[in-house]
Amino acid sequence: MQPTWLVALSWASLAVGVVSFAVVLADTYLRGHRQPVRVMEIVWLVTVLYIGPAAVRLYWNWGRPEAFSRRRQEGHPRRPRRGIVVTHVSRCGAHCALGFVVAEVALYAVRFDPAEDPLWVGYAGDYLTAVTIAVLFRYFAGPGRSLGKVWHALSNVGRIELLTITMFEVALFVWLTLAHRVVFPEPHLRPDSPTFWFAGQLGLIAGFVAAWPTASWQLGRGLRIEPRRLPYD
Repeated sequence: MQPTWLVALSWASLAVGVVSFAVVLADTYLRGHRQPVRVMEIVWLVTVLYIGPAAVRLYWNWGRPEAFSRRRQEGHPRRPRRGIVVTHVSRCGAHCALGFVVAEVALYAVRFDPAEDPLWVGYAGDYLTAVTIAVLFRYFAGPGRSLGKVWHALSNVGRIELLTITMFEVALFVWLTLAHRVVFPEPHLRPDSPTFWFAGQLGLIAGFVAAWPTASWQLGRGLRIEPRRLPYD
């Protein structure tokens, strides 16, 4: 059984994420600050869920459409480099976070046990699910549904997002390996424990930090790493 303080800390961290989620949810749907690219609404909600108040600040500064309008009125028509990188990392991080949750729950449902089964099986599931979600986000982001659009979504993910997703996932997997083998070896972490999801939060935050230099490098090479049809376009 995990120590009482660790369980309490895990629940507290998860609760902070839920409160942060509620703040952005209310700002988006009750106050009417809808994103021009609708999938970005999911992106910001997922980001604040695992990062918490720090991500709410990022949303307020770089994700909220009102912030773009205010900058335009102040004579800054182009969004700063930091805002573009934040958006890209948040988007790729949302794919990874959703992939982690979906894959881990699915594996737990089929009785995958990290204490007995190879961890790489879970990691492969997390990664493939994250990439699949990235393709789905690209596919449903715009109008029209066709086989050609599937190829376009695959191409864009491979060209724009795959490297950032990979760096994010590597950091997540390194932390999860340490969590399973060193930090929380006994009892073993499983999805039915709040400590498992707390460890996942920490891993996702590590992934966000690790993916930042990659996104910055991509932007420096002239790659457009931001969604189209945003208010600063």
